Amino acid sequence: MKLVQRWVSIFLSAAILSTLVACGAADDKGQTQLATTQAPAGSVQELFGSSLFVGDSIIGGLTNDDLMPEANVMGGLGATVQSTLDNVEEITSRKPSHVFLSMGQNDLGEPLEEAKKTFIQKYTRLVDRIRELLPTARVYMLSITPVDATSPFGASMNPQIETFNAALQKMAKEKGIDYIDLAPIFRQHKIQYDEDGSHFTNAFYPILLGYLKERTDLANQSRGPAVTDTNEAYKAAFRHSVFLGDSILGALSYLNKVDTSNVIAPSGATLSLALMNVEKLASRAPEHVFILLGSNDIRLSDKQEFVERYRQLIGSIRNKLPKARLHVLSIPPVAEETLKQVPQYANITAFNQALEQLADEVKVDYVDLSPLFTANKIQYADNGVHFKPHFYPLLLDYLKGLGK
Repeated sequence: MKLVQRWVSIFLSAAILSTLVACGAADDKGQTQLATTQAPAGSVQELFGSSLFVGDSIIGGLTNDDLMPEANVMGGLGATVQSTLDNVEEITSRKPSHVFLSMGQNDLGEPLEEAKKTFIQKYTRLVDRIRELLPTARVYMLSITPVDATSPFGASMNPQIETFNAALQKMAKEKGIDYIDLAPIFRQHKIQYDEDGSHFTNAFYPILLGYLKERTDLANQSRGPAVTDTNEAYKAAFRHSVFLGDSILGALSYLNKVDTSNVIAPSGATLSLALMNVEKLASRAPEHVFILLGSNDIRLSDKQEFVERYRQLIGSIRNKLPKARLHVLSIPPVAEETLKQVPQYANITAFNQALEQLADEVKVDYVDLSPLFTANKIQYADNGVHFKPHFYPLLLDYLKGLGK
């Protein structure tokens, strides 16, 4: 079992109720500042305007308080090197001249040597792929940030992080790319952690950007045009909607297809966890709610329990948002290889039939996604459950008429 899975379980309820730590903080900021807006000369937005920060939700915190536009940040809750590799085409589509890679805590695992070897192999593939697709971009590799030493998991995780960082630094030297050790930040500043002991309060991020400015001499480097937001049409179409679900929908904000304020979809979410986010959903006052859940529930519950929990979720949302229109999306299919490995996924069709019956009974819209998969060659991510970036414009186009 991965170390991160163990310590996350300790704080799971707190993390959900505190709006998904760093990613949740980014969720609550309202409408996104578009990257196409002219940044003030000398500002961090101008300095890093042609840069893309890629990694997990720790680096995702750069969008908090509108510090950086979302077009310049790809930071997802629970993101790993593999999930980043699955989305590498999205990195290259934004055409950054500088790429800052920052991830690793979600890749920690046991046995340590095996986890480290896998981590470095995948990170090497990621770097090679970025260089292949963006040959003129300069790639920077940031060290994995430590966790709070006073936290219950600090004593076990920080030595693992140091081991991974040593391997990262060695790999960066071999590949001839820039490695930036973030340790001096923690020696020079009293960094405040979020309550989960892994993420940081918003005050950390201006310090981080100031440090990167010094270490990269970016002000004196040649920089390309600012990364632009190409998703204004989708953001406008769904500005009065919220997508509620698991990480399949969570990719909508990670890939900047819609504003983070329009997505409540943490990694690993189930119907029970979604119920805990109904208050948060209600605070957004959406006119439309698109719900996609089940890929995790199907492995944990039977069909009857699934239907009853879904009924409870719909009732709770209706109680808080009586005027909102609810759209229940079918559970997407999985890749053939994944179906062989996880027998429960064979029940997707039966679960969807029960879900369609429930939707008819309680008078909400049921959206069958199967035509999407029939009409298009959908590419799966490495785990066979999630999808590569090209899926999401197809999904949004499919749903767009429902959100009016």
